[in-house]
Amino acid sequence: MLNGEGLGELADFASELLAAGVEVVFRSIEEIAIYIDSEGVRIRETVSGRDLADFGLVQVFAYHRPTATLLNALEDYLAVKGVRTVNVAGIGAPTKLFKYVRLANRGLSIPSTVYLPPRLLPGAYHDLAARLDLPFVMKPVTGGRGQTRLVSSEGAFTEELQDTANVRGFLAQELVPPDGSYFLLVLGGHVAFALQHRSIDGGDLLEKTSWEDAALVDPQRLDPEAQETAVRAATSLGYDIAGVHLVRHWTTRQWCVLNVSPNPPIGSGRYTAGKVSAYSEYLKRRLSGSYQTDPNGLPDPDITGLRAQP
Repeated sequence: MLNGEGLGELADFASELLAAGVEVVFRSIEEIAIYIDSEGVRIRETVSGRDLADFGLVQVFAYHRPTATLLNALEDYLAVKGVRTVNVAGIGAPTKLFKYVRLANRGLSIPSTVYLPPRLLPGAYHDLAARLDLPFVMKPVTGGRGQTRLVSSEGAFTEELQDTANVRGFLAQELVPPDGSYFLLVLGGHVAFALQHRSIDGGDLLEKTSWEDAALVDPQRLDPEAQETAVRAATSLGYDIAGVHLVRHWTTRQWCVLNVSPNPPIGSGRYTAGKVSAYSEYLKRRLSGSYQTDPNGLPDPDITGLRAQP
């Protein structure tokens, strides 16, 4: 039971249930940690370290901060694990954390990512460095530009926490060694426009989508796996229009999803004419009756990304 501290103070309540064979555990939302890596997603309560997937039912009693920030991620995880829930319906705009949990739950590759309660962060540097290697990325859970930074030392980590004390929680994330970095515009279930970085450095990996050094790429010449990954990322989040930032891990060769935005910069930044042209073609399909949907009402994902243009 999350945020049910008042009920937890009633000793008779828990003891009566225990006598009936039901164990009740009370935790605050500030005692929840989230880990995402190559093995998938794990969400744990940090008092005893139990995975929320091990509980028969999870109920939320109140919504004080940062409950709303984490709720979408909790809901998706518990649904995948088959855990019954009460009052855990996701609310609010999708956060980066929710997107990463959803994508990982759907089998997509993302950089290893950790969310810890703010109270545990000051003492977490050495564990994070061991999990993620150095340098790693620090970014706010709720997004925001200009706040994503590289951390290469304990001093820099401490300074980052002090400088951004008002941020509603951090994600610590692996810095993926890249061999190729792309911004792909997914429209109606296929990659309609693509940009590639000409140079690769740490700054390229901080989720910038309108790059001064980017070069146009013919979507039909892209690696089919990159196209499939971008389309799956968009459809996993229910986005018919999405800007997907991918990097290819130079050792594993996997395509990793860094970001998926339902508001890509179609009318701004460089190469506006190409983006607007692709968007116009998408709207024509949308309005012509040739637009396809699956039984769930989502766009036909066309995971090859090679559907012929009308």
